[in-house]
Amino acid sequence: MSELKPVSKALLAAGLLFAGICWYLSFSLSAHIWWLLWLAPIPILYLALRLTGKWAFLLAFAGYLIGRLSWVPYLLSILPLPLVFVFTLFMPLIFAVLVIAARKLMLTYSHWSTVFVFPVLFTTMEYLWIITTPDGTAGSIAYTQCDFLPLVQVASLTGIQGITFFVTFIPTVVAFIIYRYQQKQSIRALSFVTIGVFVATMVWGVVRLHQKSVAAKSLQVGMVTIDKRAYHKEFKKGEDRDLYLAGLYLSQVGELVKRGAEIVVFPEKIFTVRDNRRQGFIQQFKDTAIAHHVGIVACVAQQKGDYYENRAWVIDKDGKLLADYQKVHLVVGEVLDSVLPGKEPGIFLRNGAPEGVAICKDMDFQQYISRYGKADCNVLYVPAWDFERDGWLHSRMAIMRCVEGGYGMVRNARRGRQTINDYCGRVLYEANSDNSTPVMLIGRVDIQHYPTLYNKWGDWFSILNTIASLACLVLLVKARRK
Repeated sequence: MSELKPVSKALLAAGLLFAGICWYLSFSLSAHIWWLLWLAPIPILYLALRLTGKWAFLLAFAGYLIGRLSWVPYLLSILPLPLVFVFTLFMPLIFAVLVIAARKLMLTYSHWSTVFVFPVLFTTMEYLWIITTPDGTAGSIAYTQCDFLPLVQVASLTGIQGITFFVTFIPTVVAFIIYRYQQKQSIRALSFVTIGVFVATMVWGVVRLHQKSVAAKSLQVGMVTIDKRAYHKEFKKGEDRDLYLAGLYLSQVGELVKRGAEIVVFPEKIFTVRDNRRQGFIQQFKDTAIAHHVGIVACVAQQKGDYYENRAWVIDKDGKLLADYQKVHLVVGEVLDSVLPGKEPGIFLRNGAPEGVAICKDMDFQQYISRYGKADCNVLYVPAWDFERDGWLHSRMAIMRCVEGGYGMVRNARRGRQTINDYCGRVLYEANSDNSTPVMLIGRVDIQHYPTLYNKWGDWFSILNTIASLACLVLLVKARRK
């Protein structure tokens, strides 16, 4: 083993700056450059092996903090300042702790297999975060990879945690190979394992993207959002305002049908329905469906006394109400506005085949949305309402559920994106409604279910990582005693 020279201040600064910029751009809600996430951890993990524990911690914390700063403008638009402060500092702190733990085991045992410690710990941390926080999968680094479709296919096997594992494994391997090579230690086994993991992952992704499926039925779908100014006309208040908004949306159905739409999907909370007028509004939508011989998915805020329900009506072309779905996962603002959550997924039969409807925030939750895949859902309709800055990200989070579940999706978001995607996460059609101006989109989606291992086995990969993390903690305790 050779003795390495002390780390220079110039190398330390360069590594910190390189990592921070790469994380900043890969986490960015506008840049979303997926491949920079593969590079960002390399200098941090390599230098951590050459620094003292204290300096390694500070370097890891500072580098990750620079990256997370890209989210601050977005967080300030939706959260109070104290929560923005906590959220921005919490993830870098956890990241630094995991780097220190991995560093300790890699240096203590000096075996090539310790390269798995950091990705195992990080994947476990993210999984525990996902199943315990009210925001579900929001914040997962896996979503940075949504544009790299071969890697995205891993989610059909493991859920998004497989993607998280991969994008932390690759940079850890590179950093460890550089370190071991400089120490004149063998890198053969480490190189073979790395190549094997990389090739297997890419081959699976390419094969799934190009697999030939049986002839699937397809459906022409139309979406529309109206100008946000329509919601702020001073002379339209209360029930008059609701009738006005309903009329604006329904007036667009005819144009969408002329362009070939067989189902029209409206965005989330297009207007408010008082409970005593609910049947009248539903009948208005049924009459429109019958008149144009088109299916309609409409999402409204339904007021019942002193509370609300966020509901999606699915009406077929014959005017039959196929589903009256109540949103299950609410954002904080809805809870404060006395919105009550539902309990069951919106699965229904159309033409004898299972389809589904969910609403916006529901799509952030793996375990809940997996119920649609387990029910052999053929397509999912999702009314949504985003926050302008997160239009790309939130649409891709929803799309990842389709890869995990094996079906296509039609998602219409106010202040976000209108998207139609297939079961592989390919965006087939997309329109931008970030600025809340009128937008209309027409496209085709396959009506077919593709079974996935994740649907069958659930969070098996995450549980496996959690067990491995417990083993790492035992080894870490032994290492500290040496």
